Amino acid sequence: MGKELTEVFTQLQGNLVKYYKDKKLEKYLTHVSQLNQKYSNLAIEERFQPIYDSLCKRGVELTKPGNLSDEGKLKYFLRYCEAAIYDFTDNAKTLVWILRTYMMTTMFFYIITPQYFGYILPLIMVVPVFIGMKGMKKRSLNGLITACSIVPLAIMVAVVHFKSIYIAMGTGYDQYLGELATHYNFSFAFTQGLMTTMNIIAAVMLVSSVATAYLGLRHNKMFL
Repeated sequence: MGKELTEVFTQLQGNLVKYYKDKKLEKYLTHVSQLNQKYSNLAIEERFQPIYDSLCKRGVELTKPGNLSDEGKLKYFLRYCEAAIYDFTDNAKTLVWILRTYMMTTMFFYIITPQYFGYILPLIMVVPVFIGMKGMKKRSLNGLITACSIVPLAIMVAVVHFKSIYIAMGTGYDQYLGELATHYNFSFAFTQGLMTTMNIIAAVMLVSSVATAYLGLRHNKMFL
């Protein structure tokens, strides 16, 4: 079933030389060749046939005279082909892991950040977080980029948290906890347990932030 699309790729390779030169031509020829190889070894299940047919139609349309001169159309088609591989190989479940690590990062970000940066920073991130989550569910590349804007901030907050703990340990951790307990009118035992919980949350947030960035970068071809 992949033969039709591989024929489109072969035709594309022959037509690209008419519209592109030098490094750009080499780049697209290499990309199309790689896709051709991937799809030649791919078995398309019946449930994915509509997606495959859509790819074929887009490819045939792209090979028509003049269409290849629109680099935007070419880029989108190639990216569409890359993203579809995740469906054809049942590897789209990776999106679930990206969403899970992202949600974990976001949740803990809103718990810890107000302690160090007040409520302004979390409020600023409400819109990017909402747009990013919605976009990632639709496998939008812009959605992924928007969502990942919280990652460096979450890493920064985690680093600030552990830096403050490190400084406190140097000057006397129990004394630091005692001062917190007095300030917030908590018992020492409760403050100690609360701080331990916050340390765990900060550690998990740091790990989930890195995981989100890693998975997002590694599987960015899943997104359109």
